[in-house]
Amino acid sequence: MSSPRFAFFGNHELSAIFRGRSVPIELADGAIKSGMPWVPTNVCLSASNTIPPDNPFGPMGETRLMPDPKRRITLPKREGRPAMDVYLADITEPDGSFWEACGRSQLKRALKDLEAAGYKLKVGFEHELYINGLTEISAPAYSLPGSRAVAELASEVLDTLATAGAGLDQFMSEFGQHQFEVSSPVRGALKGADEAVFTREVIRDAALARGLRATFAPKPDLSQAGSGVHIHMSLWDTHGAPVTGAHDAPTPVAGAFAAGILRQIEAVMAYTAPTPNSYDRIAPSSWVGAFNCMGVKNREAAIRFVPRAADKDGNNPAASMEYRLTDGSANPYLTLAALIRAGLAGIGDQLATPVGVDQDPATLSDEERAARGIRRVPSSLAQVLDAAEPLAAAWFGETFWRAYRSVRRNEINDAAKSADYGAQLARVI
Repeated sequence: MSSPRFAFFGNHELSAIFRGRSVPIELADGAIKSGMPWVPTNVCLSASNTIPPDNPFGPMGETRLMPDPKRRITLPKREGRPAMDVYLADITEPDGSFWEACGRSQLKRALKDLEAAGYKLKVGFEHELYINGLTEISAPAYSLPGSRAVAELASEVLDTLATAGAGLDQFMSEFGQHQFEVSSPVRGALKGADEAVFTREVIRDAALARGLRATFAPKPDLSQAGSGVHIHMSLWDTHGAPVTGAHDAPTPVAGAFAAGILRQIEAVMAYTAPTPNSYDRIAPSSWVGAFNCMGVKNREAAIRFVPRAADKDGNNPAASMEYRLTDGSANPYLTLAALIRAGLAGIGDQLATPVGVDQDPATLSDEERAARGIRRVPSSLAQVLDAAEPLAAAWFGETFWRAYRSVRRNEINDAAKSADYGAQLARVI
């Protein structure tokens, strides 16, 4: 691989766009040590590059991009593009202190609070995406020809991710026409979110080099299957022991964590399904998880409990809780932070493990769902923003919420002005 000529310092901001600054490589060490100036309003830019008129920053203020020297990946040299080192960065106050509108910093704070309660979180991300521009005739879903169609691209993606010590467990053909799924290894929550960002950017970069366009947008084509992000979560105590599953069921602490998420599912979705296009994907009986329930191996539940193999004592050390109501338009740091905030409240309130649902909730009558406390999740971004408002300042701070709410309302306005908002979003997400 050629030596990098530039370094890019980026932050995955509130619209799930990776934005930042680049410098010649000879200036990188200095920028890593001191950071780089950053305009606060930049975190509020929409996917369409519009600025929310009610954002809390306007033309005022300054923050800093502070690169994490341990979170670097090297994009290879391509025709017309030199190799480039890419660093993940926090956005901080000018003195380097915590700034509310940085999603990565919010996740760090949430993880500290979770650890103070005695637990750590590990995650595994599964991203669905479309790759536009492939010339092969669309292959059957999950087929060998489908996977072979992108084998060269996938190979390069794996090689590039390896420069950051990252990787993928699979890169496979999915259900939609030229739709694929990539699964990442289980990591600590912060590292998992970092690698989710790297994975998206590396796939986009490799696709563009081949005249293709990779998109993680939730529903770029309303006639095709939607693309989600499934997040497998597992709780561990601070001594490193898994505490998620036992006897093929959630443990009491994992059950309380899941119950906390389901109790506040509307508020959580403001961060995990944050664009109008997200709600084009979320529908009953579509394997999305459109009801606020948990079920063992149930892909129609918002949280699917996956026990995996039991040990000799009946524990399920590799068990996970798969949260299904998110997609590539969401910031992965804020997604995890919201899940932790809701789950941590569930643990603190000692909520009971949700009663498992072993069928598609849509097949139950309204009366049966009501008796079991199962409700359909919201069908619009406006609904979840209203639900999130009472909790937002306590979870993330007032400045954060003013910024985030302005971004989401601006996204609603952008969508209303577009005849094909999903396709427009797909060009950048």
